[in-house]
Amino acid sequence: MDSGTHYLIIALSIVADIILYNVVARAASGKVGPNAWAGIRTKATRKNDKTWLAAHVAAYPIMRDTALANATLLIISLFLPSEFQAYLVQVATGALLAGVIFAGVQGQKAAKAADV
Repeated sequence: MDSGTHYLIIALSIVADIILYNVVARAASGKVGPNAWAGIRTKATRKNDKTWLAAHVAAYPIMRDTALANATLLIISLFLPSEFQAYLVQVATGALLAGVIFAGVQGQKAAKAADV
């Protein structure tokens, strides 16, 4: 991978980290309520404000750690030999995807538990 492409992928991935983290953080703090465009949007989480908040409070630590781990791996890749850079970017992207899915699943469980 040439260095220009590598820098672009890292920059876009870190921007995605920041956006994902901020959406979940704002929803977990109650600043963003149930809506059609941002957050963990499932039938259970959008049912009411209580389920929405419960989902995002549960997902917040997972997304915080996921975004931090992804950004850390991407920054580390800048200092690796070029033959390892693409591999670490793929690992970081996979970790981000896994973290987002896990946060969503945990949020869904918390929303269902809050809707008693």
